Amino acid sequence: MMRRNSIAWRMAAMFAVTAAIVFSGVAYFSYNVLSNSVRNQVRAELAFHHSILLPFISERDTPTEWDAVRKKLDGMAPEVGRVRYWIQCDDPTYRYGGLAERDGLDVYGKVPINDFGFTKDGNPPKIWGVMVRSIPASADRPPLEFAVALDATDYVHTKEKFQRVMQITSTLGILLVAAFGYWIAKLGLGPVRKLGEQANALPPKDPRKRLNIENLPTEIRELAVSFNNALERREAAWRQLEGFNADTAHELRTPLTNLIGQTQVALANPRSVDEMRDLLASNLEELDRMSNIVNDMLFLSRADNGSRAADLDEVSLNMEAYKTAEYLEHLFLDARLTVRIVGDAHARVDRRLFHRALANLLSNCTQYADPDSEVVVLIDTTTEHVRISVSNEGKQIPLDQKPRLFERFYRGDGARTSSGLHHGLGLSIVRAIANMHDGDVFLKSANGINTFGFTLCRDIRQA
Repeated sequence: MMRRNSIAWRMAAMFAVTAAIVFSGVAYFSYNVLSNSVRNQVRAELAFHHSILLPFISERDTPTEWDAVRKKLDGMAPEVGRVRYWIQCDDPTYRYGGLAERDGLDVYGKVPINDFGFTKDGNPPKIWGVMVRSIPASADRPPLEFAVALDATDYVHTKEKFQRVMQITSTLGILLVAAFGYWIAKLGLGPVRKLGEQANALPPKDPRKRLNIENLPTEIRELAVSFNNALERREAAWRQLEGFNADTAHELRTPLTNLIGQTQVALANPRSVDEMRDLLASNLEELDRMSNIVNDMLFLSRADNGSRAADLDEVSLNMEAYKTAEYLEHLFLDARLTVRIVGDAHARVDRRLFHRALANLLSNCTQYADPDSEVVVLIDTTTEHVRISVSNEGKQIPLDQKPRLFERFYRGDGARTSSGLHHGLGLSIVRAIANMHDGDVFLKSANGINTFGFTLCRDIRQA
């Protein structure tokens, strides 16, 4: 399996695909030229028979004269001849070639509807080219359908033989190109194999080790540099993951410890129904908190895996912002804050995600804004994006905290035991939602005003 996934095999496969495209194109073109030539040859021969017989048949318009038509057609279509004639008419007097003969007819016993085509008939079956022409009524004779059928079996067999030869030669050519391509790729990728051996020799427990890029060809050097850069990113991601796992364990440990402790105390002594009800209510709060943490983590995981905004609608962001503010009105009343929404823009967004991002920013204001102050939601536009910012009066954010505020579980105040829904994932979710709309987040803190916001692409495509 490893061998088949090697670069040499892939290059050989690309050579084979290229050869397949070229050979198939040539074979397809040649086959179509031959097929059209065969078709035109059969059509021309049928047209020649029609040109000879149509005037003769058209001039015979009485039953007496029709005997001459029968005799001429009998003479031109012997029992084992290559040509058959058939005339269809509502009046049996003017018919020629009964259905029992089935010369040039399709499987339903009828002449093809089009003026020219191929059909199969006989035992052993023969392939016939059929051309049908209409003859208008004249005197006592009703209109006719005159069909000439030509035995095209040899033509078609020649075409099929050519097709088989082209298939065989194309297949052999593709295999030869693939074999030579693999040999050439194997020979030219020797330095890559050595680089792979060096990569396999890297110690798994030391993420600081890098590949030696000295004395490498230019192309391989670029590959090695890219690999070293990937190792650096992996090291940073690994350290971030370790921190994230520790934060997750810390966030879940507190409600779990509370649940276990309260349950153990409750089981240690007999409890009344009211006491058990209070205990279950307290446990339910902790379970809700854990559920919110898990749901937010799952949402962030889907966003990290490339999930995109799906239910897109053209909306007025001003109206949607008012809906979000009304939903959080009770929190603002408790915090003694007022909300003012400025500006508007129309964009294709996922309403649910937009409300969630804006609600997270507004909820932060209810925690950190100065009481009896105003929260301003500003909506403005750039060439490609819409900017939504939420500003409030409050304590200035230290410079060392700004780069980390959108990280998961990070809290600027260092509190690790906050209750309720605020578990340090709100701003991370805002950034994830912005990314799902091809946007980003931003932060500004100066002169006693803290501004958090995000951008959304105005013409994001449907996921």
